[in-house]
Amino acid sequence: MKNRFNAFLFLFIAIAMAGIFTGCSDDDDNGPNGGKPMISYIRVTRPEASDSLIAKAGQGSMIAIIGQNLNGARELWFNDQQAGLNPAYITSTSIITRVPANIPIDITNKMKLIFANGDSLLYDFTVDISEPLLTGMLSEYVGTGEVATIVGDFFYAPLTVTFTGGVEGEVVSVEDDMIKVKVPEGEPGTITVTTSFGETESNFWFRDNRNIIASFDGTTTGLWHGPNFIKASDPEIKNINNNFLRFNQALAEGAWAEFYVGPVNSDIAKETKNIPAAALENPADYVLKFEINTLAPLTGAAIKMYMGVGDMGTERNTIFYTWKPNIHTEGAWETVSIPFEEFYTANKEFPYRADGYGASFFFSDGAKVTANIAIDNMRVVPIRAN
Repeated sequence: MKNRFNAFLFLFIAIAMAGIFTGCSDDDDNGPNGGKPMISYIRVTRPEASDSLIAKAGQGSMIAIIGQNLNGARELWFNDQQAGLNPAYITSTSIITRVPANIPIDITNKMKLIFANGDSLLYDFTVDISEPLLTGMLSEYVGTGEVATIVGDFFYAPLTVTFTGGVEGEVVSVEDDMIKVKVPEGEPGTITVTTSFGETESNFWFRDNRNIIASFDGTTTGLWHGPNFIKASDPEIKNINNNFLRFNQALAEGAWAEFYVGPVNSDIAKETKNIPAAALENPADYVLKFEINTLAPLTGAAIKMYMGVGDMGTERNTIFYTWKPNIHTEGAWETVSIPFEEFYTANKEFPYRADGYGASFFFSDGAKVTANIAIDNMRVVPIRAN
């Protein structure tokens, strides 16, 4: 009886083991996970950060999807936006792709793979849609009721543009990298752009009235050159902030033509003293800005900009920052930005003087051009608003 029981037990174990080995054999034949696609994780593609696993990524980011049996993938969707698939970057264990840059309408925070046999696979993944990025304005001085242009990125309609004081401007048009907005009544300060994906306050100021070093609105006592070029109005160029400098002269190649020059004992010093001491201590944190309007191309011109406390008769001939304005605004005002660190270094890092500085702005050693220009609101302001 005992022998018969042992025989039955042996037979049962043999049958069970055969089933196990058969099952293992079937799994091996079908590949890992029984041949079914699976996603193990998602990581960035940079070699130095290959161990960084992620559950979200920004628009346009390159990612690697790691898993099993992925080589049959034919479509990949993030929310309702399809990503591109390149067969060269698809293997059984990985897919390298780029997150779509387009904005989804239906946000599910899911990634969906569709395979050649019609099967699909869902995986939790969030597309981190960028908040607005504000890099500047075509002109920081625009009149009330006129249209201003804000430049940047991630401008996704619907959006609002709010000026300092909480007043919203009327949005005229929106592109991914540009907003045109009608300017409301308001005061100088930052602007804020708000979309469904966040809000951003500008680092620049609209109608920036900080640290003005050449407004052209005061007296001109002691200036060697400039008074004849300062105008309250002009038949060809509309002013944007009271008086402005207006210069119109044909220049031969290499010609010398001064248009705003005055030593430390002139009225120029009354405004150049507005340069904050912090700008000389940390010039990389500041920018020299002004508005310019050209009625002829300045291609090839060279404007030399001297500022300092030395002998104007000699220093301005050898010490200066050279701006080469290959620009033509075609009768519109535009804001120019020059890194103050470059300007200050070229001017030999003049010492701080609470009473202001001498200045000399002139054309020299440039190409043959007609300098038909207007300039206003020269200022030294922080790069960051806060």
